Amino acid sequence: MFVDLPLGHTSGLPHDFSGQRILLTEGLTAAHRLAEPGTIVDLPYRYIDDHWKAEPLGWSRIRQIEQTTAEPAGDTRSERSPEPKYQDEADRIAAQQIEWEQQSLVCHGLAPVEGRT
Repeated sequence: MFVDLPLGHTSGLPHDFSGQRILLTEGLTAAHRLAEPGTIVDLPYRYIDDHWKAEPLGWSRIRQIEQTTAEPAGDTRSERSPEPKYQDEADRIAAQQIEWEQQSLVCHGLAPVEGRT
């Protein structure tokens, strides 16, 4: 699957739970229909503008909102960590209440989180 979203947001924007669910559902549905190895499905989702493409490793929504994107920031990605990352405290709590093997379902919005639709 190809999704034209900024690095780090390939499953959707933070806190956009319905958008993430749609993107993931459509991606999995498209993947299920693939018949030819090497096929790429271009999902129709795009970020609100293409400014992030000028500096993909240093772009951030915060810098864009604050209009401080004029100077290159270099690679601003976080270091890789073996620890899971959650969008918020509710996701962390929900994930820790289930078996380790199932926690990624919560991280990707595939498992219900109490108080969310």
